[in-house]
Amino acid sequence: MKNLSLPGPRGLAFDCVSKTLDSGMDAQAILDSALSSNDLARRDRGFITEVLYGYLRMRIRLQHVLGCFLSRPEGLPAPVLQVLGIASYEILHMDVPAYASVDWGVDSVKKLTRGKLGGLANAVLRKVARLAEDGVDIDFFRRNLHNEMKALSAYYACPQWIVELWIDSYGRETAIQYLEAQICPPAAGFAIDTSDDAGQDAAAALLLEKEFIASDGEAFAFHSGVRPTVLEGLPDKVLFRQSYAARVALSILEPSSWPTPVWDACSGRGGKSRYLMHNDIKPVLASDPHLGRLTALKKEFPSIAAFRGSAINPPIAAGTVGTALLDVPCSGLGVLSRRPDTKFKRSFEDTESLVLLQSKILDNGWKTVRKGGFLAYITCTLNPAENHGQIANFLKKNKDTRLKKEWTTSPDSQLKEFFYSALLEKI
Repeated sequence: MKNLSLPGPRGLAFDCVSKTLDSGMDAQAILDSALSSNDLARRDRGFITEVLYGYLRMRIRLQHVLGCFLSRPEGLPAPVLQVLGIASYEILHMDVPAYASVDWGVDSVKKLTRGKLGGLANAVLRKVARLAEDGVDIDFFRRNLHNEMKALSAYYACPQWIVELWIDSYGRETAIQYLEAQICPPAAGFAIDTSDDAGQDAAAALLLEKEFIASDGEAFAFHSGVRPTVLEGLPDKVLFRQSYAARVALSILEPSSWPTPVWDACSGRGGKSRYLMHNDIKPVLASDPHLGRLTALKKEFPSIAAFRGSAINPPIAAGTVGTALLDVPCSGLGVLSRRPDTKFKRSFEDTESLVLLQSKILDNGWKTVRKGGFLAYITCTLNPAENHGQIANFLKKNKDTRLKKEWTTSPDSQLKEFFYSALLEKI
């Protein structure tokens, strides 16, 4: 069954869903590979992207809906459940004629099972289509699950342990805001190199058009699916994708006041280093343990001193940097809207091990900072133990530390992504 392929854009979306759930690879990497290896119209590319990410965001809700119409869903092959889930997502959450989704789902299940389960698929998907006419609200899940935490988990398509963590940590009202945000597409973020004439003109035009959610004059956030025509034709060296929420988390710490050199200890592909260099904060040292990311960084930013290294065991001498920038590995619970596959790859036990890892990175990164220097700490998660709790514990252990700033994305942010950042001074 695994070797069977389904035709058309829906078939490619099905392949992307299957690979994401089966391989452990990031959904975005799988999607990029699928889109680059197939000659697809722009409309089809957008359709595949929406199905993949929409299904992953809503998968837990869809599983519960299907469970109402299947006596033993656990007895069905995983590919069949994925087809039923994708078809149900289209019926419940996309502007697609229900009959088209039902027909595709039935035909696909027939192909996957050599005709054996076509009747079952037809009956189930027609029930989903009738349900869509009434709407699927929180009361539907309360009636069927008879447990408030389970109902919230099903309706907001979020693992129950995350629902409980957020309610316990932030209170019900704020937790609901986070739950609503993570089932929505995040804002589309773009940054423009305004030192380039074409980039400067584009940024000026966007500021006049005022179609953005937020902007700092060089970076812009737009509602998902919005891509102004002004951006068309700008070369990659001038225009690049960047989470606006991530950019705010960095800029809120006022990097222009940081002592240099700055060591970007978890640099990834260099988005933070790019921001620092563009704002004339230099020199910048960048390191990352992943060779692929480091290669991309070196190619795009040859002027940055980049080298392979782990923030756990810093390849930097003690007391030699002005500022250590630690965008640490975290559970990613603040960016579930952008990376919904995280919901199926994380557990509460993972957060506990990450807290220990972050603590080691903090301790060892602190050693590289000279007296009077700073340490910037950033995460993209919503978990007090990795955020405020982590910094509070660090302050207790290190008496030569002063907390200069601490910030979290507002729960009502239209960006639908949530970051935490803190700035510490070595005194």
